[in-house]
Amino acid sequence: MDLSIDSRVWVYQSDRSFSDSEVETINVMCSDFIKGWAAHGSPLKASFEVIDKFFLVLAVDQNVALASGCSIDSSVKFIKELEIKVKINFFNRMNLVVKNDEETKLIPFSELRNYSGWKVYNPLVNDLKTLHSSFLIPVTESEFYKIQA
Repeated sequence: MDLSIDSRVWVYQSDRSFSDSEVETINVMCSDFIKGWAAHGSPLKASFEVIDKFFLVLAVDQNVALASGCSIDSSVKFIKELEIKVKINFFNRMNLVVKNDEETKLIPFSELRNYSGWKVYNPLVNDLKTLHSSFLIPVTESEFYKIQA
């Protein structure tokens, strides 16, 4: 993403891994959406990225123009349209994605303690700097793990 490090991000976690053809569909649809994404008629400097076939990240460089309530609403509407097209759910918050050297998988939130040697993605990051530095962290360092303690 060619945006400032303090750009705002929205992380959408899928309820399953994307296939290669779904990644292609997501890339095409997101490219089209980003080109027209605006706040109060002003184009947003925005980007997107698919990460590990489970995440779609939308980002807006708020140094150029702030994402407004209407522009955020339009992005959520777009994500819901994408869900229908790809037959996927981006709004199930009861699962987490964990990763080790061999695999990446979706698990129920309640099973996180069984994966203490793994890393977990933190879908709650809200800026590009945190996405780059703290998106994938050891399970035992995550807030989700601490909640279950």
